[in-house]
Amino acid sequence: MAIAANQLIDTGYDFTVNQVEVPHPIKKGKSGYFMNIREDNDEILGWTTERYGLVQHRDVVGFADNAFAGRGIDVDRKVIVTEGGAKMRAEYTLLDDAFKAEIPQVGDPVRYKLTAQNSMDRSLRLSYILGIERLVCLNGMTTTEKEVEMCKKHSMNVNLGDILSADALDKALARMEDSLEVYGRLAQVGVTQEQGLTILENLSNAKVFSEKVRESIAMIWNTPTHEEDKARNLYNLNNAVTQHLTHEVAGERFEYANRATTNVLKRFDLASRNKKRLEKLWNPAHLEVSDIVTVTA
Repeated sequence: MAIAANQLIDTGYDFTVNQVEVPHPIKKGKSGYFMNIREDNDEILGWTTERYGLVQHRDVVGFADNAFAGRGIDVDRKVIVTEGGAKMRAEYTLLDDAFKAEIPQVGDPVRYKLTAQNSMDRSLRLSYILGIERLVCLNGMTTTEKEVEMCKKHSMNVNLGDILSADALDKALARMEDSLEVYGRLAQVGVTQEQGLTILENLSNAKVFSEKVRESIAMIWNTPTHEEDKARNLYNLNNAVTQHLTHEVAGERFEYANRATTNVLKRFDLASRNKKRLEKLWNPAHLEVSDIVTVTA
């Protein structure tokens, strides 16, 4: 049975976090540590070794909303709050036709997404993350583009009016076309049916995702849900991964699904550009001598 994560959708981000200095437990003086504590339930969301300006989740959402509105961009917003409020991502699906595109070499239609992210435990930079959504099945797909930073570090004088700006949004939008190139490369890397299953097994062995998740992805790979996914290549294998994780896992375990899809894409991207990495990806794992057990009568 899957473990449900502590997460909320489109709610649970309108709270205040205060930074509280922690005294030394023995000397009773300053310890140099600070706790980030929720005001509404006193939950500790993170520790820091220096004081820095916290950015409240609701402010990130509000300023990002205004940035899209200021550019006249029609969006569908989904806010995902995880780990008891420590992390927040506001996903904006761009609905205008101007933000639709096709995967090179494939012609698969997609639309762009931008995610404004924030954290209270310093695990996420305050930034825009670029992603895409495949229109044939609404799979959420990551990209290899680096996040568009709005602030390298939470300073004491954070001005969200400057950071979550229309200029930062424009910078993210400018990267969209380049982000599709990786998927075009994946589509050019053919794999056999058995090689695809071996790749999934190797990813499971490497703990990229669990054995149970591997089994579900393998079922999609063996019997594609969509006609567009019947070709055997790395692109469609990646689609099998994102299809299962988007529709069956992310609703309750977003952090797990997001981490797995990102890691898979990184490995596939490297393999598409390096023959040795590709061969390692699809070659069956070899047992070490010490792993072989001889059974005698």
